[in-house]
Amino acid sequence: MPKDMLIIANITLDIYNAVLGIILVIHTIIRHVIRRKVRIWFLLMISANILMSIADIFTWIFEGNANQYNHIILPIAMFIFYIMTFGIIFCSGFYIINSLNQDKYRKAFKISLIVSAVIYYIALLLTPVFELLYSIDENNIYTRGYYFIIPIILDTLLYFHCFAYMIINRKTIHRDKVFPILSFLIFPQILQIIQLLYYGISLVNTGYTIAFLIMFIEANRNLEQTLDTTESELSEKEVELIRRVHEAQNTKLEVIKMQNHTIESLSNLVENRDEDTGEHVRRTRAYVELIAVQLMKNNRYPEIITPRYIRFLKRAAPMHDIGKIVVPDAVLKKPGRFTPDEFELMKRHTSEGGRIVHEILDGFEDPEYIQITADIATYHHEKWDGSGYPSGLKGEDIPLCARIMALADVFDALVSPRVYKSPMTYEEAYAIIESGIGKHFDPIIANEFLNIKEKTAAVNESFKLSNYDITD
Repeated sequence: MPKDMLIIANITLDIYNAVLGIILVIHTIIRHVIRRKVRIWFLLMISANILMSIADIFTWIFEGNANQYNHIILPIAMFIFYIMTFGIIFCSGFYIINSLNQDKYRKAFKISLIVSAVIYYIALLLTPVFELLYSIDENNIYTRGYYFIIPIILDTLLYFHCFAYMIINRKTIHRDKVFPILSFLIFPQILQIIQLLYYGISLVNTGYTIAFLIMFIEANRNLEQTLDTTESELSEKEVELIRRVHEAQNTKLEVIKMQNHTIESLSNLVENRDEDTGEHVRRTRAYVELIAVQLMKNNRYPEIITPRYIRFLKRAAPMHDIGKIVVPDAVLKKPGRFTPDEFELMKRHTSEGGRIVHEILDGFEDPEYIQITADIATYHHEKWDGSGYPSGLKGEDIPLCARIMALADVFDALVSPRVYKSPMTYEEAYAIIESGIGKHFDPIIANEFLNIKEKTAAVNESFKLSNYDITD
């Protein structure tokens, strides 16, 4: 082949290698088809091959031209070419080590890579002076040096070590990784033999390009397979997760229903000790809900009263007198007025109620619900002017839930029959509540309660007829 055509062919191949290498670098960075630790060495290999191809273009263009600038450019290009030639092999060794990730012979392989690199680059650094690997004469013509065989021997040894590393670990290497690595070990070597036999043909970097392309395609194929598998697994897990969420939601609803039923039954048990019908807890819960909804409707205490708060308040109301379980029957069922000592025993049901709530609910319920329930049980006998018990709290120091409960509890006590009294009329009860505004009751809550007289009376009447159903 004429020399001019050979130069054009070599330059064309080098341009092809450089362009394809740049495309592979961009795709590898953007798509991340190779895992990170391996990707670094893969990018270094491709980058070295790009620089080697560019350096080779410069050697073909400027070789044989005795211009003084060419005497500078050609040696630099040739030096870079030789640096990158072994750089590709060095990076490829670490690429193979990290890609296969096998322990056997790993350390020995690394040492051989490092020792070979030290020998090669010492020889290369001495070449401009002693012409070990190549020489450039006064006519700016490149020729192989006397020790040109050094890089060939080192390359061969390193390829042998690569094969040995794979053979030693053959039982644990994944099949998908074998073909790409073998293509890297085989293609460049075949083309290097051809290049040695036919001086003037530059094929080694093309062999690397082919091997890199095979590695990239195989890695991309494995990624697509992994993504397909992962997508399928995620779909299956999503279906399973949805099923479990539905089961958990159904279980949670059943648990809540069971808890509400248990709480109401326990509250009724306490009330029945007081010779009431047990309807007191249901009625007061209905009044509490009516009051809370009315307050939210008119934007009262908006920082506290929310649908969630009302839901917890409604569930907590039946527990307001849970502390009466510790009060002796002789006191609880006494039809007349309490003595001072008896009243002190009765007052214990508030503080004991808060303690019992925590014993029953702590660790099993939402902390906000527990706090509302404990506050209702403890403070529903506190009064706005501070004359209540057990702590003598005053005004807004009394928890809002307890202030609501206090009004509902008093109203039901006024309009309901007891063994020691007859029920009051609604108007009498409303009059007492109105007179207690600012003394016994929170003014805002009491006024809003009086604005829904008809609703509260209707609730009470419906219980008398046993057709009022309040849902949880």
